[in-house]
Amino acid sequence: MTRINILKDMIRLGMNFIPNNLMAYRLCASHTSWFIHAPPGFSSEPCEIDGLQALWLSHHTECESRVVLYLHGGGYVIGSNRTHLELACRISKAAKARTLMLEYRLAPEHPFPAALHDVVAVYKQLLDRGVKPRHIVIAGDSAGGGLTMAALQFIRDMDLPAPAAAVCISPWLDLTCHLSSKSHRLPHDPVISPDRIRFFARHYAGDHDPKLPGISPFFGDLHDLPPMLIQVGGDEILLSECKQFHRRARLQGVPLQLQVWPHMFHVWHFASRLLPQGGRAIHEIGDFIRSHTPLGATEAA
Repeated sequence: MTRINILKDMIRLGMNFIPNNLMAYRLCASHTSWFIHAPPGFSSEPCEIDGLQALWLSHHTECESRVVLYLHGGGYVIGSNRTHLELACRISKAAKARTLMLEYRLAPEHPFPAALHDVVAVYKQLLDRGVKPRHIVIAGDSAGGGLTMAALQFIRDMDLPAPAAAVCISPWLDLTCHLSSKSHRLPHDPVISPDRIRFFARHYAGDHDPKLPGISPFFGDLHDLPPMLIQVGGDEILLSECKQFHRRARLQGVPLQLQVWPHMFHVWHFASRLLPQGGRAIHEIGDFIRSHTPLGATEAA
């Protein structure tokens, strides 16, 4: 049995012990964070921006003046900077960037549009503090990937300067769950099931129509968006919506690069210490970010 199959079986077994309720998810997330640590060579600086808790990450040697605004996943209901610290650090190092991790407000206490408003408010603060939009990349995984895509559309509609690019890791783009609940990858996905994903969608959408582009950027207008990279696993039930989103983007002339990683599961990047594919995917993200945020000699210093 290959390493990837063993890992999938372990994930599937673990998920079987997690009830589909809010208390169980948050309890598991709080315990998971105990095992997450920043890799060697990183500094972290807690801060508050617009009343929101955030965390600046920088590598001691592999760091330049570009900025990654990173949005953690967790179905809009769980997750934090703590649970995603290691992943954000590895992306930061690969991109040679400073990274700002944001503790956006979570549902069900703060349903849509709280998280979206938080992201855009912090993006505006970066601009107000003199960070050039051509040096900013917004990135996120899972719900954070969907939130990234929704924020790009919102930023455009507000006539704010667009960031240089965006990266979406296993993004959740459609909270109607229409495609994901019928995916032919259902038997192969060890992480997400239709019942679980609908549970998170209900909490975040609240009383709003889940087809609203701010909730499901899958249904939004894609014109005039910056270059984007989507990475999705070949065994994810989110694969179909990512492929359809990519087709729509191409028809609208949007520079969207889709990478489908065969046999990978939801946000396999977390397993980069065990899976070479995780490390390679993060390397690809770093290349993409650096290629879209070129720095002059003075800016790189």
